[in-house]
Amino acid sequence: MRLLFYLFLALMMPAWAVAQNDTEWTLSEAVTYARENSLQVRRLNNSTALARLDLQQSRNNRLPSLNAGTSVNYLLGRSIDPTTNTFEAQNIFSQGYQVQGAVTLYDGGLLRNSIRQSEIDLEAAVTDARVAGNDVGLLVANSYLTILLTQEQLANARVQLELIDSQLENTDAQIRAGSLAAAQRFDLVAQQAANQRTVVDLENQVQLALLDLQLLLELDPNQDFSIVNPVQDLDESVLVSDYDLQDVLNAARQTQPAIRAAELRRTSADLAKEVARAGLRPTIQLFANLSTNYSSIAKDFANPDESNAELVQGPPVPVNIGGQETTISTFNQTGIVYPNLAYLNQLDQNFSQAIGMSLNVPIYNQNRNRLNVERAELQRLSADIEVDQAENQLRSDVERALGDLRAARETYRAAEVSLDAAQQAYDAADRRFSAGAANSLDLTTAANRLEQARVELTRSKYQLIFNREVIQFYLGQDLSLN
Repeated sequence: MRLLFYLFLALMMPAWAVAQNDTEWTLSEAVTYARENSLQVRRLNNSTALARLDLQQSRNNRLPSLNAGTSVNYLLGRSIDPTTNTFEAQNIFSQGYQVQGAVTLYDGGLLRNSIRQSEIDLEAAVTDARVAGNDVGLLVANSYLTILLTQEQLANARVQLELIDSQLENTDAQIRAGSLAAAQRFDLVAQQAANQRTVVDLENQVQLALLDLQLLLELDPNQDFSIVNPVQDLDESVLVSDYDLQDVLNAARQTQPAIRAAELRRTSADLAKEVARAGLRPTIQLFANLSTNYSSIAKDFANPDESNAELVQGPPVPVNIGGQETTISTFNQTGIVYPNLAYLNQLDQNFSQAIGMSLNVPIYNQNRNRLNVERAELQRLSADIEVDQAENQLRSDVERALGDLRAARETYRAAEVSLDAAQQAYDAADRRFSAGAANSLDLTTAANRLEQARVELTRSKYQLIFNREVIQFYLGQDLSLN
């Protein structure tokens, strides 16, 4: 039994390890997840779905229309019998059925251009979602690197705290040995407390930075969450490599969808003008309909009831026949009853069909159609401006990114020099303090400068990494820190 238990643990160990590692996110995984789950991207995906429905409706508008209906009426007083089209001085209950169909033969290009416009609008909606995904990706990359920066600053602060702790222990030992005065420890104690506060503050900043990324990814803040740190010491190629503005700009025009989205909207505005102009042209439709009616007073004249019929002689009528005066008698048949015609029989007998063609020529509609054309032309001009703005914005973004990269590179180099000088100054102060040639204030001052130099180097390092990632992103590479 124990052997089975150990075998079960051995089999479950890999799965448990994978489950534990699932909480560690790489930058590439975080960017992909954010692009799929961001509220902004999801909202634009809904817009894309609506655009797809609009396209389907535009295509369906080419199909014939078919509608059916019925109407029920109760006519009082003198009114027209719908089955005979004659006036009747009695109350009539009637019902009619209609089936109508129509198909557009010509509409001035309205359907054709509407379909094309819907296709362009759908492509623009998909492109807008890609733009939002790129924006979210950059936000995630910035948040991810903020976590790495804060974690590295925390690690440096802990090392500095350990260093001060060690120095304080050595100082206390020298004080007990009588080689240093007791006052020499006070500056170190104050620095130790300051470093402890720095560690606590950075620990809190790490947690807040992790929380910010979780919220950006739409994750539950209560679940375990950590990120992978793939950043190592910067390769020299990162510092010396440079980029040509035109090369990056040309690549960005191909990889960044903002300009493409603006160009699609301009094409859609062109088609909107054609759709508006269709309102100035005639339309031709082919139509057909089926109808039938029922009336409560309709009679069945083909099946009279003659059971009570009789001939009744009328009054003699004088006539002149061949110059001779005489009279003739007439006989009228009375008592004949005509039953009401059955409901289904009426529907069958009154069934009618019609087919025809209609021509509609717009003459005057409160200038609505011409105003629609002018409105479409203005929207086309606005679309032109949006394309120019997108071009200028992309160029501005690329130029700014390249400038930021150059500035970050020089800042990082300066921070390296500053750290090296601060380290040498601290080492000299530490040696002089150990030899009794310097006091604790000199040592803590050198330690603070060293810590500031480390913080600045760490900050400039991650700023350089982020700026380089932005350039790689414009060149079409994924955000992955690889």
